[in-house]
Amino acid sequence: MKIYSNNIADGYLDDRFGHRDESFDREGPNRSFHVGWGELPANTQSLALLFIDHDAIPVAGFSWIHWTAANIDPALGELPENASLDMNLLQGLTSRASRLLPEGMRLDIDAASGFGGCAPPDKDHQYTLYLYALDTRLDLERGFYANEMFKAMEGHILDKAKLQMIYRAR
Repeated sequence: MKIYSNNIADGYLDDRFGHRDESFDREGPNRSFHVGWGELPANTQSLALLFIDHDAIPVAGFSWIHWTAANIDPALGELPENASLDMNLLQGLTSRASRLLPEGMRLDIDAASGFGGCAPPDKDHQYTLYLYALDTRLDLERGFYANEMFKAMEGHILDKAKLQMIYRAR
């Protein structure tokens, strides 16, 4: 199973997909980057993805979830740029819904479901995109938590791939 993105050059995610872009919005979903895949296992019925920033632990106290999506049609072959906003994807909550955030920073389910752009506050961060090939569709609803996705995937993961990239802080 392979995963790639047309928006990564020399290991760096393009500025358009985070706080370095003029359209970046801290109050809701942002423009998601291109994700492509190939060489899926036989019997793949759906895909699920998790985009996470483990370098956020020293800053936020936990790994920051930027995007979760489930029941992606494997026959698509890719999610184009801005799929988080333009396509009817089943998307879960980002860390912007965390109860650990101060009241004024926490977003509701509508604003926190979808792609949350990169915004490393302290230094360049390495981000990881995981893509899972599943033998079923998941019984989840919009605004699911990542742990709910992982529980639903138990016993159904045929293969997984990961793609790492860096987003510049400034």
